[in-house]
Amino acid sequence: MIYQVKKTCVHYFDGLIPWLEQVADSRKHRHYSIGAIVQSGISLFLFREDSRNALNNDRKEKVFRDNYENVFGLELAHMDTVDDVFRMLVPAELENVKKDMVSTLIGQRALESGRYRGGYLVAIDGTGVVSYDHPHCECCLRKTSKKGTTTYFHHVLEAKLITPSGMSLSIGSEWINNGGKTEFDKQDCEREAFKRLAQKIKDQYPRLGVIIVADGLYPWEGFFQICKQNRWNYIVTLQDKSLKSLQEEIQWEKRFRTEQQRQVFRVKDKKQVLLHYHWLKGLLYHGHQVNWVECVEETKNAAGEVIKKQRFVHLSDLETDGDHCVGISDSGRLRQKIENEGFNARKNHGYKIALLLEVALDAGELENQISRRFQVRLI
Repeated sequence: MIYQVKKTCVHYFDGLIPWLEQVADSRKHRHYSIGAIVQSGISLFLFREDSRNALNNDRKEKVFRDNYENVFGLELAHMDTVDDVFRMLVPAELENVKKDMVSTLIGQRALESGRYRGGYLVAIDGTGVVSYDHPHCECCLRKTSKKGTTTYFHHVLEAKLITPSGMSLSIGSEWINNGGKTEFDKQDCEREAFKRLAQKIKDQYPRLGVIIVADGLYPWEGFFQICKQNRWNYIVTLQDKSLKSLQEEIQWEKRFRTEQQRQVFRVKDKKQVLLHYHWLKGLLYHGHQVNWVECVEETKNAAGEVIKKQRFVHLSDLETDGDHCVGISDSGRLRQKIENEGFNARKNHGYKIALLLEVALDAGELENQISRRFQVRLI
């Protein structure tokens, strides 16, 4: 792993250490450089350590420490010092490092194979980070069950650049708050967070061709307007009970556009898969022109019996026809990458992000301290 890390840093991120050294440092007394501090913090997750103490124990071993310094050219800082410094860092400083890394990959065309019709697929989704049975801080979201049990928690909205190969790279993060409401409302809170996240992405990547891929919370007038203003395309899931007026138009148009259909055969895991597509163009919703694509997928066994049937429906502003309807549907279904290769890998495949956050967040921290701590963990 050490060899692969060294190879990756040299090939793709030759400027990583200089970027880390440029992070603003407010310390008066400095035993370690700011670059060494930040890289040590990243290593806590890179090496899948269970705790800060676990990395401190590895740090005591001369071979481990020598290998580390040989790879990164920096000292491995004591993790208590890292913890103290991270609490003082401004989140935007670390987000700039992340932006430089993603921009480098884009500039090197390392992600070119993941582009679709000139744009990069950017999945948007919210995820829980930590939860408690008591108020953790004054910024906690909260939800009360029918039995009267109140849960306190923190959620974040993530934007990740995704590719068909499974790569999922964070390009933006935004805290979800309840906007002053007593109870957490997922739809309203996530939509408000998206407005802030969209502005952040546009500021950091002003010329990036973006195709937003999102779930059924996002087909709403405000979302369409934000994408139009930012000159972004989108592919979003359409739930059957969403956008009632548009659903009525879709059902009407389907009766008269029966020729706008296509079938595709595929083989997946030695099983035959039949995909039946139906598309509609030029639908209007509150002044926004959208296109509709439906995919009904049937998986058959060796005997030709249907063993699994799924239906996927997406809205997009991308032009669609008999060829493009397949790509739009496939790209829309890639949204799951943010959950599988993104959130699931980060939480459950050895990185223990959520666990370490829960240990790190002290009950008395203020909002800005919480934000700083969380943003660090997203690097």
